Amino acid sequence: MLFRIALLILFLSLPGVTDLYSYPPPIPSHHIRIEFDLKAHTIKAEDRLRIYKGRDGVITASLHNAIEITSIKSAGDQELQYSFKEEGKNNKKRLVISLPSSTAGEVELKIEYSASFKELPGDVKFSREFINDKPVAYVGEEIILLDASSCWYLCIEDAAAFNVTTATPAGYEVVMEGTRLARKEEKGMTITTWDFPHPASGVYLVGGRYTVTEDQYKDIALYTYLFSEDVNLSGTYIEYSKKYLEIYERLLGKYPFRKFAVVENILPTGFGMPSYTLLGQSVLRLPFIVKTSLGHEIAHNWWGNSVYPDYESGNWSEGLTTYLADHLYEEMEGRGAVYRNQILRDYTSYVEPSEEYPLTKFKSRTGPEDRAIGYGKGAYIFHMLRVMLGDDVFYDGLRYVIAHRSFKLTSWGDFRTAFEKVSGKELAWFFTQWVEEAGAPAINLGDVRVQEHNGVYILKAEILQKEKAYKIYLPISVETDEGALLTYHWINDPVTTLEIEVSSKPRSLTIDPSYDLFRRLNPEEVPPTIGKFMGAPNRLIVLPTKGDQERLGSYFKVASEMEDATVKTDRDVTEEDLKKNSIYLLGGSGENNLAEKLLSKLSPDIKLSEETISVKGKEYRKKDAVLIAAMASPYNSGSVLLFFAGDNPEYIASVGSRLFHYGKYSYLLFVKGENVEKGIWEAEKLEKKFQIIQLE
Repeated sequence: MLFRIALLILFLSLPGVTDLYSYPPPIPSHHIRIEFDLKAHTIKAEDRLRIYKGRDGVITASLHNAIEITSIKSAGDQELQYSFKEEGKNNKKRLVISLPSSTAGEVELKIEYSASFKELPGDVKFSREFINDKPVAYVGEEIILLDASSCWYLCIEDAAAFNVTTATPAGYEVVMEGTRLARKEEKGMTITTWDFPHPASGVYLVGGRYTVTEDQYKDIALYTYLFSEDVNLSGTYIEYSKKYLEIYERLLGKYPFRKFAVVENILPTGFGMPSYTLLGQSVLRLPFIVKTSLGHEIAHNWWGNSVYPDYESGNWSEGLTTYLADHLYEEMEGRGAVYRNQILRDYTSYVEPSEEYPLTKFKSRTGPEDRAIGYGKGAYIFHMLRVMLGDDVFYDGLRYVIAHRSFKLTSWGDFRTAFEKVSGKELAWFFTQWVEEAGAPAINLGDVRVQEHNGVYILKAEILQKEKAYKIYLPISVETDEGALLTYHWINDPVTTLEIEVSSKPRSLTIDPSYDLFRRLNPEEVPPTIGKFMGAPNRLIVLPTKGDQERLGSYFKVASEMEDATVKTDRDVTEEDLKKNSIYLLGGSGENNLAEKLLSKLSPDIKLSEETISVKGKEYRKKDAVLIAAMASPYNSGSVLLFFAGDNPEYIASVGSRLFHYGKYSYLLFVKGENVEKGIWEAEKLEKKFQIIQLE
């Protein structure tokens, strides 16, 4: 899930300041009072901005285009001159304030302004594959959403502290980052003051007709701000919040804020800001959110919301939070290897070698390839450090970063410094290879021989690296008559022969059995999946030409929603087309000529008849169902053929647009629009089974 991050610039590089201060000046601060007229969609506000300036004579800031300035005065109530310039993007303008020529050092301004925020965006998207980080500024009776990036106050270049007092009609509650200092009701209004004393690039103010539930975990105030129809979820969210806070305080140390709040939103969002998370109503109600995304957002309060990523050197926070949240929860249930395998499948499916880029270039997720690199490979960096250094040193390194980098811009280089400090090891090679360079190793198992002498068995295993040789800490498992032996080996060459000694008869050898190494999987290790088709460089959609016209129209709609794919009918497709592409085959028997030839190649777990569809022995009525199943393409080795068919035109159209959410699966069955079956085909491992060979 996306979070809005506060950026830190603690050491201000300002002309004229160095001769006034021998140390970094205090951070700027906003003291804002804002009154809301929800029926009119308007605000009236005053911002007392304290900022430290040199003798350049101007202060510049970005403002939302809807803001109208009433006055700008100095601390002595002197009217100041100002002007506007076009900014040309994101519905903003540039404000330029002229200061007296002698002004330097601390400057305090009083800016009075008003605005009408009437536009609530209707196209906000949020999914596993896509985030639309569109600035929102809206004030209305149904919701108040004032996103920092919309610049509903003076957005200066420097990070600042914020103290915000809001006045809303009674019955409305407002929340933002930081600590609630006061709340009172008077004359039909609710007055609330929030304070965020740390350097931040902005604050996200949210309000609504909420029911507020309060609780406590140690000295941390816990809140839920929920609509009345969802108040029954409050207890669950608070109890899970306590569980996550206990986990992370044990692993990472003291929670960095004085509150954590779960706030409901009418838009389908999943954002995490310092000290609270903003969840869309449709997201909040999903039963699995408390077991996954909630903890992810709480973990972000350490990584991203208090230790700030330096985006210019790469956003490490999504990878680390993924590792310490999503991966951690699976690992606690004994499914860590399964989760890591899925990361590798996603990377292999979505990231073509020509599109790889280093983690120093990752800033945010805009598509599945960015998620596979920034979240997936990013998480693996920390997993490989943990495997290589051990749990104690790994968590010591993370706590070192928190102790030395909280509320400061932090780079991958700062993590290198921390892990070198606590481990006593030189790690420049690791961060250069895995963070600063693009790509992933491709590893194969070559010749494996076994020699037996006096009851001792020596395995000689050839490890092959394709194209580029990486320095790798490679895990190898040997299955013997007495059990499994796991060993680790450093390799650094295109071809490395390892010797492993075991005391009982070996049966098989497996490279990287628990997927502890970030690498590009071999084709046989990746089962056919929906995501493998989505990430294919060459995609061909084959439309049916027979059957019910309304159904054909629904198939056409499904095809039109797939970007960057060639579309042909089953009459026009050629053998050459099938050999060059991964295939999206729309329509079943009696509709698509190609489907009739290929249905026999579906997994035996799926059986089709005139009236029913059976998945692993469970039958469903065919007329209510839509089936999606991936198989290895018989025309193009290493590519996938995705089969999609249904009977009801309405269900076909609705399911087609949702496939992007199910990329990791090999098959799906929807009945009356609801997903009832999903799964992933089994894949091979880099394994070799062998008989004992007596060597001279």
